[in-house]
Amino acid sequence: METKDRHRSTQRVIDILENIAQSGNAGLSLTELAGRLGAPKSSLFPIIHTLCENKMISMNQQSGKYTMGYKTYELGSCYIQGDSVNASILELMNSITAQCRETCFFGELIDGDVFYVFKVDSPESLRMVTPGKKLPAYSSGIGKALLSDKTLEELRQLYPEPLTLLTPNTITDLSVLYQQLQVIKAQGIAFEKEESTQFIQCVAIPIHKNGLVRAALSVAVPVFRYSPEKEAMIIGLLKQAQIKIEMLLASNDWTHF
Repeated sequence: METKDRHRSTQRVIDILENIAQSGNAGLSLTELAGRLGAPKSSLFPIIHTLCENKMISMNQQSGKYTMGYKTYELGSCYIQGDSVNASILELMNSITAQCRETCFFGELIDGDVFYVFKVDSPESLRMVTPGKKLPAYSSGIGKALLSDKTLEELRQLYPEPLTLLTPNTITDLSVLYQQLQVIKAQGIAFEKEESTQFIQCVAIPIHKNGLVRAALSVAVPVFRYSPEKEAMIIGLLKQAQIKIEMLLASNDWTHF
């Protein structure tokens, strides 16, 4: 749909929810929202009030900041439960986490960022990115898996500006990134060590549909729990899940990602 065809008020609600979701537990104040959206607080307040009344967002009385409400979780749960493919993917992710005891992620590529769709927490989890969040794809294992079939020209279109340094280990040279992606494409496995988050390593695998990378699956491990034995186990689990997920996608009209 062209931007001119969008219903302005509806789009404003969506923009508010997306910005609050991206803020995570920190939340956003009305002033911060107004700044992000370039809109006067007076026009945002009635929408914010209505969203609060309907439990779509909630306000911290002490900080005055808004975070996502439980109703959004209920809606998301209905979507997951109502889609057999999503339910099957989550079941596989739960199995991976149960066996390796590490956090499993499923994500897609949106405008050069990893959009984290699903997450299954490790029972020994450290705090990491949550579903609905975005991170630059070049900085993570799951992101590199998603980028693995991109040409150098496509990478330049996704990242016209210099790559942002997230940690001391983040790749900031597009040529170096492309060379690494060529290896990932050939081997079918992506690795990352403390490039998006310090003290976290990641192993990831691309998910294909119709010959194209459409999503990716990864396991994140704190460096102090990482070992050659655990790496081999995770690669085996990811490859088994990859086969099953790609079979699911091939036999279903999977259009979400």
